[in-house]
Amino acid sequence: MRVHGLSISSNEKHPMTNKLTASQIAQWCQGRIDGPEREFSGLESMDLAQADQLTFAGHGAYAKKLASCPAAGALVTEDVAAHVQKRPDQTIIYVKNADLAVAAVLDRIAPPWPLPDVGIHPTAIVDPKAQLGKDLRVGPHVVIQAGAIIGDRCSLMANVFIGAQAVLGEDCILWPNVVIRDRCTIGRRVICHPGVVIGADGFGYRFSGGKHIKIPQIGTVEIGDDCELGANTCVDRGKFSATIIGAGSKLDNLVQIGHNVRLGQHSILAGQVGVAGSTRAGDYLVVGGGSGLGDHLTLGTAVQVAGSSAVTSDAPDGAKLVGTPAQDAKGFFSSLRVVRSLPKVLERLEQRITELERTAKDHRP
Repeated sequence: MRVHGLSISSNEKHPMTNKLTASQIAQWCQGRIDGPEREFSGLESMDLAQADQLTFAGHGAYAKKLASCPAAGALVTEDVAAHVQKRPDQTIIYVKNADLAVAAVLDRIAPPWPLPDVGIHPTAIVDPKAQLGKDLRVGPHVVIQAGAIIGDRCSLMANVFIGAQAVLGEDCILWPNVVIRDRCTIGRRVICHPGVVIGADGFGYRFSGGKHIKIPQIGTVEIGDDCELGANTCVDRGKFSATIIGAGSKLDNLVQIGHNVRLGQHSILAGQVGVAGSTRAGDYLVVGGGSGLGDHLTLGTAVQVAGSSAVTSDAPDGAKLVGTPAQDAKGFFSSLRVVRSLPKVLERLEQRITELERTAKDHRP
């Protein structure tokens, strides 16, 4: 596989039972070494790194702190080389992007995931009308209903439920207690973390006769290739057609996607984001944690929403939104500066009023 341009071979992992050399790491990350060849016992953040470990610095502010860090070496973004302050005994591995280099190293040294053995666990319930691919890993108490199609090399952990006529592409990993309801389609290489629910009914009711009348939700969900959904994230089925999550999108834990939402490719939504029904967004949407997007909105390509914001109106391509209700970031911070200056303005006004009152008193006949 590849991590953003860095080659990674799953067959060449080096779990951290043995130390890794600077040369190995430089090769994995296409980096250059400045300093002595040495071994590292692990990779750690700068504030926790020990004397035999490797750390990293992607920004100049961190590069300046290397000399005071106990770490034996660091992965450093080439563009901040001028800011590096290091000890003579430290080994620096310069790379194009330190964060991506860290990802490449972690992929090499990560222990293998504890997936079920190839085959179907005896406690699993698989309907004979389901279509199963090759080399599946089906764990304890998995349920696969009639008409479901499971692609080759999928891994289904304990208590996963696959509904009737649901489709999973190749190489998906579903962690415990994931629910994929009937007729939903999951692309290839999709990862669903524990508790994900795909295809629950959309939240559709109308008030009539003193009670809430449920509107049947007969649509589906389509999850594109290479998506990753965090723990307890929910994607509701559409009322008529499909709720769509574009290929390459990443949804954090506890994200709620309402019915008939359509997210473009490579969207990324942080924890506790909620997107209300029928909202549509272009590719590369970024939403900070705890934000909410109202219903029936249209957001352009590459829209960015700051955390804890509430989006209540449409936004054009490239918009950067902040606040509740969300507004253009420049306008928001301009208004914020005005608000923060008000105490001093009021203080000056009070002083001026006091001076005017004193002057007026002195000039009374």
